[in-house]
Amino acid sequence: MMGKHEYSGYCRPINGISQDNFQTFSVGIYELIPKSSGKGFKKSAVKVRVRGNVSDEKRVYEMAQNICKMLDHGEYVGPKTIWAK
Repeated sequence: MMGKHEYSGYCRPINGISQDNFQTFSVGIYELIPKSSGKGFKKSAVKVRVRGNVSDEKRVYEMAQNICKMLDHGEYVGPKTIWAK
């Protein structure tokens, strides 16, 4: 599990519809790191944030998934914040 990257976000739209009437949203990409107790994992600080319009929900998620794969393989060298356009 070490070195595995995932993404999550607050106020994520559902089927292109904002739950709080926002026009944009973002997802943070983080690494799963072991807890100090040795039991389970926790989220690291956000390494990359993907932002986009609620109407571009699919594009934001696809971009986040691709960046997760690149981070897992040590290949991501882009900026810390990206706009999905």
